[in-house]
Amino acid sequence: MPRDRRSAPPSPTPLPTFALDTASPSLSLAVLDADEPVAELWLGAVPGGGRRVLEAAHSLLGAAGVGVADLDGVLVGVGPGGFTGLRIGIATALGLGQACGIEVRGASSLEAMALALADASPGAHAVVPMLDARRRELFTAAYRPLGGSGLEELIPPTALSPGALRERLHVLGDPSRIVVGGAGHAAAGDALGGFRIGATSGPEATPRARDLGRRAAAGATRPVAPVYARLPDAEVNRRAREGQEGAA
Repeated sequence: MPRDRRSAPPSPTPLPTFALDTASPSLSLAVLDADEPVAELWLGAVPGGGRRVLEAAHSLLGAAGVGVADLDGVLVGVGPGGFTGLRIGIATALGLGQACGIEVRGASSLEAMALALADASPGAHAVVPMLDARRRELFTAAYRPLGGSGLEELIPPTALSPGALRERLHVLGDPSRIVVGGAGHAAAGDALGGFRIGATSGPEATPRARDLGRRAAAGATRPVAPVYARLPDAEVNRRAREGQEGAA
C-alpha cells in the first residue's frame, strides 16, 4: 500500500516533480526541481506516440536517477489538443499520482507554448501558439507576455479556422508586434501573412513539460481535466449519424 505523501510533513529537501504533455503528437516529459528542469525528453511526432509515454517516462526517470517513490508530485498538460493524446497523458498522470500517493496538477498546454514564443520574441505585444486541430482548424489562444512566466489571456483557448483567427488577431493591434507560431502554423497556410512568425517546428513549437512547470510556479495551475475546445471527432460523427437516421 503506497504511503500517502500528500498528508505527510514537508521534506527538508524539495522533491522533484514529474511533468508531461501529450496534447500534441510530439511528447514532452521533464523532471523538475521547482520550475527548473533536471532532465528533459522530447519525442518527435510518430504514429501512436502517445502510447509510448510510460516507456519514455521510465527512461527519463532512470536517466535522472529518480524513482517514482522520490517524486513529490505530477504535472500534466491539459490541452487543448488531440483527444486521444490528452486522455493518455492525463490517465498516466492520475495513475502515477494514485499509485504514489502524490498530488497531480494540471497546466495549460497552450500557455506553455506561449512562454516559449514570448522568450524568443522580446517586445511582442501578443503571442499566439497554434496546434493543428484538423478539420481545417487550429487549437489556439492569444496572450500578452508579462515578463518571466506571466501571461495575460487575450483570446481563450479555442478551435478556429485560420481565417477566423486572423480576424480576431487584427483586433489586438499592429500585426508586426503579434507573434504567431507552433506546430500548427503550416496548417494556417497564407491566412496569417503579415504577422511575426515564431518557432514552427521542433520542441519550441510544441507544448514543453518544462514550461508547464514555469506556469505552475507562477500559480497558474488548472483542474486535471482535458480541455478539448471542441467536440471530439467520434462525437461529431455520432451526431451526424443520428441526424441522418432522424431525417430518413
